[in-house]
Amino acid sequence: MLKTTAILSCIIGGAGRFWTRLAMTLNRFASNRQGVIGIIFALALIPLLVAGGAAVDLSRAYLVKQRLGAALDAAGLAVGAASGLTDAELNTLMLDYFNANYPASEIGVPVTPTMSIEDSEISITATADVDTTLMRIVNIDNITVAASTTVVRETTGLEVVLVLDNTGSMFGAKLNSLKEASRTFVDIVFGDETEPEFLKVGIVPFTGAVNIGTDINFRNTYTSNNPPDNAFIATQSFRNPRPGQWRGCVEARDAPFDTTDDSQLEAPAGGGRWERYLFPDNRFTNPWRFLNAFNFPFVGPNKFCPIELLPLTNNKQDVLNKIEEMIANGVTHINLGAVWGWRVISPGEPYTNGVAYDDEKFNKAIIIMTDGSNFISSQRGQYSGYGRLAERKLGTTNRFVAQNELNKRLTDVCTKIKAKGVLVYTIVFQLFSTRIQNLMQNCATDSGKFYNSPSGADLESAFRAIGAELSNLRIGR
Repeated sequence: MLKTTAILSCIIGGAGRFWTRLAMTLNRFASNRQGVIGIIFALALIPLLVAGGAAVDLSRAYLVKQRLGAALDAAGLAVGAASGLTDAELNTLMLDYFNANYPASEIGVPVTPTMSIEDSEISITATADVDTTLMRIVNIDNITVAASTTVVRETTGLEVVLVLDNTGSMFGAKLNSLKEASRTFVDIVFGDETEPEFLKVGIVPFTGAVNIGTDINFRNTYTSNNPPDNAFIATQSFRNPRPGQWRGCVEARDAPFDTTDDSQLEAPAGGGRWERYLFPDNRFTNPWRFLNAFNFPFVGPNKFCPIELLPLTNNKQDVLNKIEEMIANGVTHINLGAVWGWRVISPGEPYTNGVAYDDEKFNKAIIIMTDGSNFISSQRGQYSGYGRLAERKLGTTNRFVAQNELNKRLTDVCTKIKAKGVLVYTIVFQLFSTRIQNLMQNCATDSGKFYNSPSGADLESAFRAIGAELSNLRIGR
């Protein structure tokens, strides 16, 4: 009995020591925090990796979205500046510009952009898939980003006058190139509209004079009546007596009124009325007796008189018709073309359909194009808007001094136009004189608005670039 009790006591005592040691071990484990932190860190590692990976992948996606938007903007502006293209051609143009600005080597695989055109708004949208890196841990293999752009044709008004060289050196292919380039410009600024509300265009063809037209009210107000309309009588010939009639060219007013746009006609404040152009009869240089319907523009009292200018109009077809009418003949007085371009765009007389210079809703611009230097002939009987050289209307009888004076007056006109806030663009066409190039560049508002065009293709590019700039495209949203 005692032995049994002793064994039980021993067993019970040993069991107690076991549980005591177990309890102490568990207490020591519970008091050791190193294991708990390790478990918690292990459990938190996966979401931390996912969050870090998301930050990296989302940054890459944002970069793709920026590049995608920039490519869409470039494509939209290109389409907005284009004209005369079919829907298929516009879509091809859009894709060309998009691909050029978002090459295949960039991050993100874009889906082909889609374009819609409604009235003056051009909308383009596209998406791109960006492959993920660390986000693949949670089975997110790519992120899709989207971008869009809308290009809106600006509704700010524009008045622009094309002052175009119609002199003899433009005959043939050069005049054809000018007509084509001018039509391109007109197509760009008018777009699909035939009579836009906020656009007016004028055309001033020039030679050694400018043709202001023969509207009876206009001529009775602004030109002298000497000679009367029906007083151009051709030199009598036994075989072919023919009358001539004034076509609308005028001489320049005396300095300084040949470089001004004043509305005062009467002296001393104004320059007076314009004298009508009358090229003298000369059997060697201008035989009036040979005047007939065929050579009427080239001989007689109107020799070297270009076609009538076109005042500001919003009718696209009228502008295109005037461009098509142009013929090449005569000498070069760029300053007279420039000053009449100014008079056409001016809000004051003699043409009054231009808006005020300070009208914030409208911009004004003049484009002056020439292929030659200012020229005046010293030959006996030769004539221009400054009469004959012997008359000293340019202050000299020396031809070279007179031509320098024409250059000075061109600079004077350009300076006065720019002072009114009118943008001046200048273009030289196959003109290789550095001196005249500098003269025309200085005439422009700034060097960026001067274009040197050695070829017909360059001439068209110049008119296209100016047309696109004046179209005032902007990113709408």
